[in-house]
Amino acid sequence: MKSETKRPLDVLLRAVANPIIALILAFLLSGLVVLISGDDPMEAYAAILQGAFGSKSNLINTVRYMLPILMLALSFTLCDSCGYFNIGQEGQMYSAVVTMAWIQHAFGGAPQWLLSILLVLGAIVAAGIVSLLPALLKHTLGINEVVVGILLNNIMLCLSDYMIRYTAIAELNKSVAMSIQIVPTFSRMSLLIASVVIMVAYTLIMRNTVPGYRLRMVGSNPTFSKSNGLHVIRIVLIVSFIGGAFSGLAAAGETMGIYHRMHSAYANGMGFSGMTAALIGKESPLGMVLGSLLLGALQSGSVNLTVSTSVQAEIVNVIKGFVMLFATVNLLQYFRGAKKEAAK
Repeated sequence: MKSETKRPLDVLLRAVANPIIALILAFLLSGLVVLISGDDPMEAYAAILQGAFGSKSNLINTVRYMLPILMLALSFTLCDSCGYFNIGQEGQMYSAVVTMAWIQHAFGGAPQWLLSILLVLGAIVAAGIVSLLPALLKHTLGINEVVVGILLNNIMLCLSDYMIRYTAIAELNKSVAMSIQIVPTFSRMSLLIASVVIMVAYTLIMRNTVPGYRLRMVGSNPTFSKSNGLHVIRIVLIVSFIGGAFSGLAAAGETMGIYHRMHSAYANGMGFSGMTAALIGKESPLGMVLGSLLLGALQSGSVNLTVSTSVQAEIVNVIKGFVMLFATVNLLQYFRGAKKEAAK
């Protein structure tokens, strides 16, 4: 009984401690890089912190970057929970935004409420299909989903770039390639509320429902799940589509809340950020929120970094890389395990 009472505390400790440990180690190594380049690491860190949380507008900007990362973290974590490594999130986002541009082109005269629904549904379906393809090929032809996902990222990038240059959704007479304007608008507050609702629903479903239990069981032991009558392949395919739907929601929020257009390399690096936040979270909702907030803060703070210091914004990508590296290793569990071994 004693271990049972400690279990929730252990989960909370992992959710909070893992991001902190990964962040500290990443900043130490990144600071060493900054120091070698001849700049002041503490000045760089202070600039990032000021740019992320130094004012109300900076905080709002941090949350703005955080929300799509959180949706992509959910996308990766949900698929990973059932044994499907969803690395194709950027391709899913490209497909979602291109689909939204075509819907705007075809139904631009529809009432705004109806057009908004069509745009969100189109983004969800398009991203879900692109996410489904690697899972389908894996379970029918035995092709590794990571390879297919990476290839699809490149294919969708090139395809979307072609479409915003040479098709009916291209915006003419612009100095850079972009799509036509996607008119309906979501406020930032509505995006925040929707993200909170999605996060709460995800947590409740995964922890307190039969489908959530079955999904986790398939991920932990597919052979045992199959012997107990579960349709493992069907579950994986459904989850892969839903995981892609989260990528579609991230794209819809970015498009209808911020940019209102598709441009070249629209989602460049976003899949990497979502995966990093998921790895930081270790499948813990709280950990994913903290990881997404951390990466959103780095993205927001990078603007102030280049303005107020001589350190280049690329150092933020170095920090992200180190965070992802250390997040892949459950350092807290390692240290606790080593302590137990020493106690024996």
